[in-house]
Amino acid sequence: MTARGSLAAGPSSSAPCAEGNRDALLTAVDDALGRLGAARGSLASTGGLAKTIEAGHDGRNALVNQPQRTKVTIDLTKPGALAALRNLGSRGGRVVGLNGSTAEAETS
Repeated sequence: MTARGSLAAGPSSSAPCAEGNRDALLTAVDDALGRLGAARGSLASTGGLAKTIEAGHDGRNALVNQPQRTKVTIDLTKPGALAALRNLGSRGGRVVGLNGSTAEAETS
């Protein structure tokens, strides 16, 4: 354990950390906490989690049934790399890996 009580070594606690996707991350965390609160309330009041389990099953089915995604490679050393990444994101694409100076991405 470190002096701060952390079990794992992570980024320096004195270094400023700014998440580029802070707003989206806060929204996702708020949504997750809201769902956990609803599940806890249901379990406490009725002793059951049927609605939560059904919603999870429906979400999993929606994920599995997504349309096939196209693989894209973006060379991060090229002048238009930032624009290509922004364009990818605006089309609902996502970076799924980094390979040296290229970004491996998927888009629908």
